[in-house]
Parts: sequence; C-alpha cells; structure tokens
Amino acid sequence: MPALPEYKTRVLLENHGVPLVPAVFHNVMPEILPEPVVFLKAQIPGATSRAGRGLVRKASTTEEISNGLAELLAEENCQGVLAAQAVDIKKEYYAACLLDFGDGENLPGGVILFSPDGGTGIEGRTDSLLKIHFSLLNPPSGNDIEKELEGIPNSPELADFLQKMTSTFIGYKLTVLETNPIAVLEDGSHIAVDCRAEFEKHAVSKKHAELFKVPESTVDDSTPLEKIVETINAMDPAGTGFFRASREKVPVGTIAVATNLCGGGGKMLWEMTTGGRNDIFSLNESDTSGGLSGFKSYRILRAIMSQPEAQVLILTGSGMAFQNQYHLASAVWKALRESATPLPCLLRFGGTDQEKAMELMNTVAETLQVQIKTFRPEIFPNAMVEHLSDIATDRRIKQEFSPEAGEVAFEIDTPPARFVYHPEKNPDNIEPLCINECPTGFLQWNNNRITSNPEAKCIGCLVCETVSLLRGNGELTIELDLPGEVL
Repeated sequence: MPALPEYKTRVLLENHGVPLVPAVFHNVMPEILPEPVVFLKAQIPGATSRAGRGLVRKASTTEEISNGLAELLAEENCQGVLAAQAVDIKKEYYAACLLDFGDGENLPGGVILFSPDGGTGIEGRTDSLLKIHFSLLNPPSGNDIEKELEGIPNSPELADFLQKMTSTFIGYKLTVLETNPIAVLEDGSHIAVDCRAEFEKHAVSKKHAELFKVPESTVDDSTPLEKIVETINAMDPAGTGFFRASREKVPVGTIAVATNLCGGGGKMLWEMTTGGRNDIFSLNESDTSGGLSGFKSYRILRAIMSQPEAQVLILTGSGMAFQNQYHLASAVWKALRESATPLPCLLRFGGTDQEKAMELMNTVAETLQVQIKTFRPEIFPNAMVEHLSDIATDRRIKQEFSPEAGEVAFEIDTPPARFVYHPEKNPDNIEPLCINECPTGFLQWNNNRITSNPEAKCIGCLVCETVSLLRGNGELTIELDLPGEVL
C-alpha cells in the first residue's frame, strides 16, 4: 500500500487536532535558514530506516543546517526536507492504529497498539503491546481509552491524544497510522515527534485526493521488477499488489530477505521486527492484500522471488486475514514448483482456511527443492526470524520446469489464465475430482471434456489445479503467463 511521507502525515494529524513537534517543510533551499537546533529529515516516499541511511540529521549550527539542507534536497526522489524543532523529552510512548480483520473474539474493525516505551527497539516488544480493539463505526471515546490505560501516568492527556489519532485514522480511511515516539514534555503535554501513514489508494475520497497525491517524478526510476509488478496489476487490477525494491546494496554479513507481506498489518509487524536489527536486510517493500486472486498472488510471488540477491522468502500477514489462506498456499506451492530459482521460505498463515493452508504446505514440503517452515498466526515475525539463519541459502538452486503438453480447454481474461486438460491422464474419461471442488461451480464436465459454466465466475483460487495434482492424476493444470523476465 502507498505510504505518505511524514510531512503529509503531519497534515492529517493536525487536521484532527493531534499536537506535533513544531516543524517546517522546505522543498527548496530557504532564504532564511531555520534556527539551530533542528532535526533535518528527508521526505522520500517509501523510505525506511532513514536515520541509518543518513536521511535524518541533527543540525546544531547554521553551517550544519545549510549543508544538511543542500545535501538532503539533492537526494534522489526527495520531495523536500522537514526541519523539526528539538524538544526536551521526559518520556517516550509508542502508538499505532491499524486495520483489524477480526478473530474469534473480535469483529473486524481497528486496533490501537500502544507501548509505554517508545523510540528505538519497539520491534523487540511486539508481544507486550497493549491492544485496544474498536469499531470503525463507533470509535472509542477518550474515557474508553483512558480505562485501558490504567497505571499509565497522565492517562487523561494520553487518552485524548490517542482518541484524536484514532479519529485521524478513521477519518482518512488509513490502513496504518503510527506515531513513534509520542513525547511527554516537562509540562505533561504530549506531542508526536515522528509519524507515518499508509493508505489504500482506492479508498481515498475525491475531497482528499490532492492531499494524498504523490508528486510525479520527472524521471522514472522504476526497476525492471517494479515495472513487471505494475504490468501484473494492469492485467489483473483486483486487490493490491505493491512492490518496491530497495535502492541500497546488501550490507556484508546480513541475510537478504525477499518479503511478501499480506496487508498493512503484516507490513507493520515486519518493520517492527527488523527496524532495530542489523543482521537482516529487506530487499523490498511489499503488500498483497484486498482480495486478490490466487492467480495474482502467484504472479507477484514469482516477481518477488526473482530478486537475484535473495537468500530466503518471508511471507506473513497480520495473522487474521479474510483473504483465503488456502488459496494463498496454493499460489505459494505453484510458485515454488515453477520458479527457476525457488527460495527457502518462512510462511505464516492466518485467516480463512488457515488450517487447510498449513496442511497443504506440510503435505508438499518434501516434494520441493527448497526448505520451508510454516507458522501459525500466534507466532509473530519477531520469533519467525530466529529461523532465518537455519534455512537461508548462500547459493540458490536451479530447477527446470516445463509444463506438460495438453489441450487448452479454454481461456479466461479476468483473471487471465489458460485451463489445460490432459486426457492421457484420464483414459477412462471419469469426471475429475477437481470439478466438484470448484467453489463457484465455474468448472463443468461435459462430453468427456472440462468446460466452463457461463453463468458462474472463476475467482482464480487455484483450488482446481491443487486438487488435480494432489488427489487426482494431474488431469487439469493452469498456465499463468508472466510479463518480462521472471526467473
């Protein structure tokens, strides 16, 4: 999902009365420089770990401010620099709002994540976060939040801050809104020092379109894989398929991880897990969510796994998705079978049909050329990464995949695919098992051939191929074309 740079996230929070550290945005070198001491923060969409990359600098003199502004404004894709006033902080908190897809105890809605210890290192405390679930239609009041903050100093002021933050999250239909840290000043007031937001572009209302518009760059710096993913999105627009490659080189001594993060919650959990670690390097940002088909999941996975530096693939969501996890697992299995250079994987399934997803991956694990480990949704990414060194590879295997010849039964345009029937694997012309397993009734068996039902729709779930290969004789396979050079 697209991310707003900090200077735009601040506007959202300000519009809902959230107090922020004083700051001024500069997109050109100002005639009058800010007064020391300030923090200069480059505003680059999608940039992460800015401090470690030198994109956040403390400037204590006029010379440092002048040089810092000039250097940061010259950074590639920099929209400007935020000059934020330094403040004396008595205490730091962490808070975030994100979509909550529900579970056995909570209906879908939102959730406030809160930690009494903010700043760096929050990724190591994900298990201890206070979680306040709320309805998007009936958000919590300040009093409601204050009851959950029992034992926290200045809880009325903090509850008011969190209530306004929640109002911002709902008002702009965000998927993620994070403030880290929330600074408590000497007078007991609370202000946001740093903030970020993510949104689903299809949810942006017309009246807010300009606010969420990202300025177009005069130079297209998209990588070949990013362009491939955009082509995949154009071929099959349903659902979100976001991919952005890191522009940095893989640091020596780190494990290079390709990520397939399902939803804003999965993306946030991964960032919290890796933000304070220097032994893990994320090759890409990603988000696959919003009800995309198994066909599209497969294509995005193939693109993600094509990153030549990758040593392992991490796939995780928030752990409570509506997107069918069995369909996702079918896409993962197909991608690992058909990729020329498959990756060892750490897979975390959580949501609809999660048990079937895990059962599928456990069943096929021994047939794959790479090692995989499957995790339940109760296992957070910060525990998953402890297995990285066990399965990460320094030398990727190469395998050949050639689809078996067969008869193209039919093609569909949305989502795009070819259904291939293999009559030699069904010499007795018995109705294949996969026909009755089609969840929409799209597949039919007529005159000893596989056909489609014009009154039904294919949802691209890949269940038919999975059943055909696992429980049948491989009578039906699906061919999914890939744009560009994908390994």
